[in-house]
Amino acid sequence: MTKRDLRSMPHGIEIYADIAIVGGGPAGIAIAREFADTAIRVLVIESGGCEYEADIQSLNAVENIGEPLAQMPTATQGRGYDGALAWLNDIPAFELRNRMLGGSSHTWIGKCAAFDETDFALRPWLRLSGWPLERKQLLPFLERAGKILNLGPNRYDESLFALLHTSPEDLGLDQRQLRPFFWQFSHMHHPRAEPTRFSCLAHDTKASNIDFLTHATVTRINVADQGRRVSSLDLASSIGRTATVQASTIVLCGGGIENARLLLASNAVVPTGIGNRHDVVGRYLCDHPRTSLCRFTGPDIDKIARHFNFYGLSHAGRTHFYLRGLSLSPDIQRQENLTNCAAYPVQIHAQDDPWAALKRLIKGVGTTLKDDLLTVARSTDMVAIGLYDRMVRKRGLPHRSTELRFDVMAEQQLNPESRITLSQRRDRFGQPLARIDWKIGTPEVESVKRLARTISDEFTRVGLPTPRLPDWIISNADTDATFMDMAHPSCTTRMGTDPRSSVVDTNTMVHGMDGLFIAGSSVFPTPGHANPTLMLLALSIRLADHLKERHGNGQQRRVRVSEADLSLHQG
Repeated sequence: MTKRDLRSMPHGIEIYADIAIVGGGPAGIAIAREFADTAIRVLVIESGGCEYEADIQSLNAVENIGEPLAQMPTATQGRGYDGALAWLNDIPAFELRNRMLGGSSHTWIGKCAAFDETDFALRPWLRLSGWPLERKQLLPFLERAGKILNLGPNRYDESLFALLHTSPEDLGLDQRQLRPFFWQFSHMHHPRAEPTRFSCLAHDTKASNIDFLTHATVTRINVADQGRRVSSLDLASSIGRTATVQASTIVLCGGGIENARLLLASNAVVPTGIGNRHDVVGRYLCDHPRTSLCRFTGPDIDKIARHFNFYGLSHAGRTHFYLRGLSLSPDIQRQENLTNCAAYPVQIHAQDDPWAALKRLIKGVGTTLKDDLLTVARSTDMVAIGLYDRMVRKRGLPHRSTELRFDVMAEQQLNPESRITLSQRRDRFGQPLARIDWKIGTPEVESVKRLARTISDEFTRVGLPTPRLPDWIISNADTDATFMDMAHPSCTTRMGTDPRSSVVDTNTMVHGMDGLFIAGSSVFPTPGHANPTLMLLALSIRLADHLKERHGNGQQRRVRVSEADLSLHQG
């Protein structure tokens, strides 16, 4: 693997590759790694560098004319981040993206889950529901994605119970109303506590056939054969250096916003934008509307945390922990024309929580060394119980908390008017900004309300503490609801068999555009109800297998220009 910076290369240079990947985030890096040590030359093009740079991040600016609602700034929880990541709550909607090698993995907490059968299903009450692929077809790719993320078994429903070291108690909840749902968290092998950072995976890729080009922003996709075949990419750097990349296969891995924006802005040959013959590019913009469903305080926190916490299992020599939550049953969704959604517990730790204090002491952070030492010393019983729970029972740690709440992420029904178009405003490269009109519909709002009320009713019925619901749910005042995007934009270049309602085919090649492929959550036919990383990696690995067949496993390769010959290809 070699890494070059466009700013240090000759102006107007031409670069050749078999496969050019636009975007050095999880999707792009995962695809590139699949070609390691093959005869296929792969170039990964990244707009940023290896570190955070504010001027590069400014390229994420959008013109937002849709959701979140106008009253959203009054909400105090944003996207639900706390602790060291609380600053992410203040980043404007649809601008929480990372233009640097590793992409979004720099600011995620590693939360993973696979979409369930309902997410793939044809549901007559939801517009354009149903995937052109069956869930079982993706299971092998989910397993391969799980290995990249260092995950345990891909089980996220009640089938997980039998694998857990100590199974959750049977609470008697009616599964015709609520279903168990779990998430697990990706971690690096070293250090153990860090979520998987794909920049590390890129740096660990030693294959000589894979190159990374940083500080190179793609400004245009060029096409040939009267707009029927992709031919090249135009690149620009912040200091004015430009380049052209020639490749027979180009894969867009820029995310749900940038993939659509780049297709629309590449309109020199096709005036409406590449792949946009039927005005579909950028439509059906979805995210996961997030809000808080219900809250517990005082002694009720421990009564709930006892059941809704982390549960561990041993797999391949490691212990993996899964967070237990709840989802709205498929029966209720079908009967009441609702979307899929799931709620997960979030604890707000008190200042005198011994485990938070111990973590600060171990990491050497914080300014309250004396107070943290006293907190731990005064909580030896709680620490001992926690060690027993974690080491022996494989359970989550007991915390001293001020609040426990359930937050929800809801699946959205596809809406053609929820979309990305091009703004009149332009960035430093003269490219139009993405104009975002995100719309949250009635089905998802009703689904959130139904899940909150169902949790409250079921908890009360089985003898668990009754939660406090938000005022807007109690009074049925939908206009007072506060939602935020979760930086999970999807469906803007959706997969399908009909070009009138989709942008890419089942191999994620743009309809009618030979050689141009798209990876990432923008190709999801529907957004699902779970965090997208695991699923988008599975689809990316599947695409890599297809591209290997397309390139004959490297038998028909282009000759890549060596560094010594670069000067011969200046414009």
